[in-house]
Amino acid sequence: MRGEAELSPSAREAYDSFLSDTSLFALPFRFTDGSLQSLEAVYYPQGLKSSFQNALAELDAILDPKTSLFLVIRRNVSVTAITFVPYLAEKGTRQSYIDSRHDFIRLLGEKGISSSIICKEVGEITDVRAWNERDGDGDPWMVAHHSAHTEEALDAETKSDENAVTKDLGHRVTKCRLCDRRMRNQIEQNAVEALKNLNENEDCVQLSVDITTEKLVLNFQASNIAPDEVAARIPKSKPSYTFYRHPASGLLYFINSSPDAATVKERMTHTMAVPGLVNIIAKEQGAATDRKVEIHDPEDLMFEENDETIGRFRSIYLLNKSVGTESVWEGMPVA
Repeated sequence: MRGEAELSPSAREAYDSFLSDTSLFALPFRFTDGSLQSLEAVYYPQGLKSSFQNALAELDAILDPKTSLFLVIRRNVSVTAITFVPYLAEKGTRQSYIDSRHDFIRLLGEKGISSSIICKEVGEITDVRAWNERDGDGDPWMVAHHSAHTEEALDAETKSDENAVTKDLGHRVTKCRLCDRRMRNQIEQNAVEALKNLNENEDCVQLSVDITTEKLVLNFQASNIAPDEVAARIPKSKPSYTFYRHPASGLLYFINSSPDAATVKERMTHTMAVPGLVNIIAKEQGAATDRKVEIHDPEDLMFEENDETIGRFRSIYLLNKSVGTESVWEGMPVA
């Protein structure tokens, strides 16, 4: 099949437009019956602060964990070619894409592409931490075991030599397993929009988890909320997440409230949603948390600028001494 691959005229035109139009972030392709067909291009998002992660988040709309595809994305001045072959996709289709990935680059034109990678999970594309590992900013990528002439062969060492124009990284397993991305809850669109508007002092947004759907929903969005008014906005009987921009420091606080009056199921569902909300969803909307507060009662709320995690709350596990929910003891290893 490799020798029969061809690029449709419309796909050639779409790729040439992608190279010339720097407002375009990504261009996906489908490989069908030996022909590459382009899909709708993805633009860079407008009006967001953390450009690359926010741009990567736009790809969630086109990546299906059961569907293979080819993808080119622009990062700074370079272009990366991605062969997306998710674990849940049909095995024969995955192999077809892998067999044709070098033809994909050849047909597009190798000079315009700086690197080629294989990804098997959505998060390996859409999470900036995976890209940082590829850049060497995080821990090195671990070379996977492989067998010749199989899909696993592409999990191994770089296939290109030193003189190749495109650096072929194949598939590498990230040290960061991106669990918070896999486990993140769905979120209503009005809640997403609210998180984008936490830029001014005294801006406040509160979310909670709908226990029946486990979807994040918007409780309220408000401006000009004084610090001493925040506690009155926090429910006493239901878990909630409150984002608040403090006027004295400009810091964005994440107030995680899990009242004793809530049911066990409510508290567990609430707790499980925290990593995905703070690390993924909020950050993708430009709402990066500066300080975290955990409380069981609104009356416990206090703002202390010097502490990263603050508030009066009980530890869920105690060994000699507790500071918030972090248990410490003599001789405890320090990272």
